[in-house]
Amino acid sequence: MRVVLVTGGASGIGWACARRFAAGGDVVVIADIDAAAATSRAASLGPQHAAIAADVADPATAAAVIGFVLARHGRIDVLVNNAGIIDSGGTQITDQPLEALRRLLGVNLIGMERLASAARAAMLGQTPVTAGAPRGVIVNMASGAALRAIPLRNGYSASKAGVLAMTRVQGVAWAADGIWVNALAPGYIRTDLVDELIRRGRVDPSLTESRIPLGRMGRPEEMAEAVFFLASPAARGMVGSLLIADGAGSAYGASDAAPVQRGAAPRAAPEGTPVMVVSGADTAMGAACLRGLAAAGATVIAAATPADIAAAAQRHGRLDGLVNAAGSDGLDADDADLPQQIAQHLEAQFLAAQVAGRIMLAQGFGAVLNLTGAAALAAGVAPVAGSAAAGAVAMFARSMACEWGGSGVRVNALAVGAGIDPGGAAAFLLSPAAGYVSGSIIAMDGGRSVLSSKEPQAWP
Repeated sequence: MRVVLVTGGASGIGWACARRFAAGGDVVVIADIDAAAATSRAASLGPQHAAIAADVADPATAAAVIGFVLARHGRIDVLVNNAGIIDSGGTQITDQPLEALRRLLGVNLIGMERLASAARAAMLGQTPVTAGAPRGVIVNMASGAALRAIPLRNGYSASKAGVLAMTRVQGVAWAADGIWVNALAPGYIRTDLVDELIRRGRVDPSLTESRIPLGRMGRPEEMAEAVFFLASPAARGMVGSLLIADGAGSAYGASDAAPVQRGAAPRAAPEGTPVMVVSGADTAMGAACLRGLAAAGATVIAAATPADIAAAAQRHGRLDGLVNAAGSDGLDADDADLPQQIAQHLEAQFLAAQVAGRIMLAQGFGAVLNLTGAAALAAGVAPVAGSAAAGAVAMFARSMACEWGGSGVRVNALAVGAGIDPGGAAAFLLSPAAGYVSGSIIAMDGGRSVLSSKEPQAWP
């Protein structure tokens, strides 16, 4: 049983996270500036859960909150570093009061750093809750606003960009200690904060949704599932990584409306066992995904050719997911030239995706996961040919996400490092739990893509 601290846990994404971890059998401590709301929320989860008042901008808060958790439970296994505020006043930079900027940074960045450091100090002194687990997990809550500048929300975007940079450093520096640090960047989620922006006229929901290939805002519960994944063994190998959950909004680069229905109207997958196909199951990555999907309870079929994908869908009457692993072995080969890598990797995945895409567009649901190497994100991980092919495959996934999102089809790419098992991550990314994760290129490479100066620390 893990002990989970959720800051900003009385509302929005934080409250959804608290509920998800409690439902998973973890003990939850909710920290929030609204003490009454935090206490009420914790009580509703059950007597084993607790709450504490916390203004994370106060320098004394981090030590007090971590001390409370340790005094009550003797350990802290997961920190969901979620407390945050927005700059809803609509003030441009030339008119922004310095104190307002300091308040934003004090909560969203400085307070988050203090809590992460205090949690790490506590985690260093404990043994993993189970064999093979990390000493602790920290999930820092970033934002899509960290990736693209939003006028009149300058301080918020700056604070969240700082969170991304902080996460990269913490992830690499603390991995050798057995502490996993990653970040989640939600897009537009229908939380109380976003509702406030809508009421103030700062956000037009119809305009916002027109820029999201999936055609909708996300739900707090979907963010909670993403955080729960990042705190699970399935995220092993993610070091200082960023998981973007924004319906492919950040991937979309065209000027017209994003959610174009190119097939059936989006719908939920029908009841029953999901059907997953692995193309390239003869590769190391593909074989790992085959095992991971089977362990998750799916019906899994290995496809040697694109025709096998169509046959599987016809036989079972559905196609819920495709793992596109063709050509993922051999990207490090020194003797391969670029045309060879393109043919074995990009073209093979293109042909498999074409078949799966036609089926999923006709269904109105489904998910594709392109598997490629860490070279898609980091220079020097593979020779030029492998790097170029990997980068092309990763971006191809984003293009599919933007083209197919209007019919409810999600597509992501997983950039996997040598020796890392992507099976659990594939099972999550192809599942309904990842329903707002699309258009993402996710680093699962032991920190190689975020490390600039030396080889990454060993991670457990």
